[in-house]
Amino acid sequence: MAGSVRGSLAYDLNNPQLYPEYTYGTPLDIPAAPELEEEAVSAAERVSVQAVSPVAVIGYAIAAALLVFSLLARVQLTAASDRCVALEASLAQLQEQQTKLLIAYESAINLPEIEDYAMNTLGMQQPRSDQVYYICGSVQDRAVVLGESDETVSFVDRVGDFLSSLSEYFK
Repeated sequence: MAGSVRGSLAYDLNNPQLYPEYTYGTPLDIPAAPELEEEAVSAAERVSVQAVSPVAVIGYAIAAALLVFSLLARVQLTAASDRCVALEASLAQLQEQQTKLLIAYESAINLPEIEDYAMNTLGMQQPRSDQVYYICGSVQDRAVVLGESDETVSFVDRVGDFLSSLSEYFK
């Protein structure tokens, strides 16, 4: 029973009968590493190219346009605020003038003096009881609102109204 092994082969590594393809005891012939030719290469000049993304350019343009619109809106708001302050001051003056004129008007009217003038100077007389007629208005008042129509407004008309009001806002 030549070549038979009992147990594990791991314990019998130096047995040439088990591994005939290996020749034990002969030096190994390791070939020499090939010579490498080194060549000096001059360093290439680095050219750094910066590129700007078109999306970034569009984004910056939109941001700039929004800034301009916000500045214009701020200017319009300031102008409207100034007009509002001026109109409020004018309203206060007009209310003060109205109060003064109302006091002057009420002080100018002297009812007994007017009645005396009408009877003595103009020759007017007091009405008799049969000359006075009272009118009873039992019918309810009614009003018609103009400008409302029973027609339905189309979507295109509504969009047109919106755009016109938007353009009026920015004028």
